[in-house]
Amino acid sequence: MLEYERYRQVIRDENHRRQRRTTGKPLQLDVQEPESWALDSGHNPFHVRARHETIAHSVTNQLKAGAFAPARPAGFVVAKPSGGTRTISHFRIVDELISLRLFRSLMDKNRSLLSARAYAYRLDLSPHDALAHIGREFAREQRVFVAEFDFSKFFDTISHEYLRHAFSSLGLRITPLERRLIDQFLATPEPYLSLAEKSARAPSRLTGIPQGTSLSLFLANVAAAELDRSLERLGVGFVRYADDTLIWSHTYAEISEAVDALHAASANIGSEINLEKSPGVRLLVPEGTKSAEMSSTRAVTYLGHEIGLRKTSMKASAVQRIKSRVNELLFANLLREPGRGTQNLARLSGINDRDYVTYIWQLRRYLYGPLSENQVRKFQSGAVPAMSFEGAMSYFPLVDDEPQLVGLDAWIASQTWLAVRKRERLLKRRMGRTVQPWGLTKRDLIGLIVESERTGERVDLRLPSVRRISSAIRQSVEAHGLRVLRNVEDPYLYDERLDNA
Repeated sequence: MLEYERYRQVIRDENHRRQRRTTGKPLQLDVQEPESWALDSGHNPFHVRARHETIAHSVTNQLKAGAFAPARPAGFVVAKPSGGTRTISHFRIVDELISLRLFRSLMDKNRSLLSARAYAYRLDLSPHDALAHIGREFAREQRVFVAEFDFSKFFDTISHEYLRHAFSSLGLRITPLERRLIDQFLATPEPYLSLAEKSARAPSRLTGIPQGTSLSLFLANVAAAELDRSLERLGVGFVRYADDTLIWSHTYAEISEAVDALHAASANIGSEINLEKSPGVRLLVPEGTKSAEMSSTRAVTYLGHEIGLRKTSMKASAVQRIKSRVNELLFANLLREPGRGTQNLARLSGINDRDYVTYIWQLRRYLYGPLSENQVRKFQSGAVPAMSFEGAMSYFPLVDDEPQLVGLDAWIASQTWLAVRKRERLLKRRMGRTVQPWGLTKRDLIGLIVESERTGERVDLRLPSVRRISSAIRQSVEAHGLRVLRNVEDPYLYDERLDNA
């Protein structure tokens, strides 16, 4: 509910900015309600909050009587970065609450039975812990064999029979009530996408676990736990995030045994290896290596990052997402209204272009979170306190690819300078004069500080820098660990979240 209120506030603020920029009719954004709210009132947090006492009483009685069963979930379709789509189950709020309590109970009791190299959906470990482990291990190598394999539709194809077998073989601590609830969630039908589908009869699920409920996070780790044990017995290095497994070893014989174990686990779990999208076994070599005796690579792609033997970079698609967002901010603030001939010239009535000021503030918020330029620059010359970082770069606390960061800063500066020049060409004839920052060189634009027309105080319009904030975050992680990062994990779509940062 709080997230929806924040979303509504963002829409209201953007519409207000659009109204101020234009003399015409602004292109207003509409506040959208999640489609699932119209499919079932049980998804609407405002409805549930108004009736929470009645709902809680009913669910408590059902649990005591052993009669609780989650309703068939609604669903929504999301695109996968690698192509295609996946359907996410959206359970009623009360069902998800039961699922969340069940997940936490099962994880708390059974965490010690899971591998330390299984990083998905855990409160004690994060995806960044996985990336940090890979980086540390690779930094000690001159070359290493790596195996990258993806399961095909992992969540959709997990065998229920195998899951129940794993409960026993792993010695998991599960009460009779918890086991009944697990069975009820496993049996929920495939999600419906419309009212017509909701009213149609749907068979119980026989294989696979529903994506979109907390309990499935625990079950996904259980499904792959035997694979983790097999890899640990072999002594190879590995990390696993749900079905995304990266394995490495000094010897080709060991890596081959590990791949055999992966295929055996695939058969047991019921999820096939996607050979078309799996790079397979390769030799990871340093940059500058001209040739190798087998298929080789300079970096492996994992959780939105590209990790080499000596550096960690953002994946190309993640960089493109950042560039796309910067272009959106430039167009919305500086070019849309001049291009339509509807620019409100009152925004340029003084000595400063107030729409440019808004652009800098929005760009800074996107990259830095709530930090000011002065705060980020102070971190470069002193200690970084234990604090919670936000903004796009908080998704990439381990990136140390200086050329990539410098190149992205240069691109932002160039695009900003070009947008300012275009804005000047479109408006100068109507204005008859220039305002800050029109006419500045790129160098001057990067370091621009102006004086407020109303207060006379300094207004910091220096361009935010991905390199500076990245350096500050790395310093903080070095001093205080990865817990300084705000919880940015989306349990099912973490890789997409990194791409959309």
